[in-house]
Amino acid sequence: RYAPVTLNDSPRYLHRGLMIDTARHYLSVSEILRMIDSLVMNKFNKLHWHLVDAQSFPYDSPTEPTMINGAFVNHNKQLTYTQNDLGAVKEYAHARGVEVIIEVDVPGHAASWYWGKPEIAAC
Repeated sequence: RYAPVTLNDSPRYLHRGLMIDTARHYLSVSEILRMIDSLVMNKFNKLHWHLVDAQSFPYDSPTEPTMINGAFVNHNKQLTYTQNDLGAVKEYAHARGVEVIIEVDVPGHAASWYWGKPEIAAC
């Protein structure tokens, strides 16, 4: 039978997101990609990526290569992200309708910068 019903299915909020904090808790690129798939399944459209903080600088910057010395407590360069990693994550997310917002805290959360650039440290 036909029932005169109208369904309106749209998100209440334009920004529906999740934040990950890889400055304190390393996630492999494959884990991040799986997380993006989960976001899509749950109609989320933003991934806020807290990339670096006072605790760690796990980003291998092509313009400041010494900054990676601040990667995690024991300066583990294997637990880092390259420019290609960031590009791959952003491209993967974009193809699925998810915007990646990368956060780099400065100037207040820059203690990890000391290991790569001690000359700019205030201590």
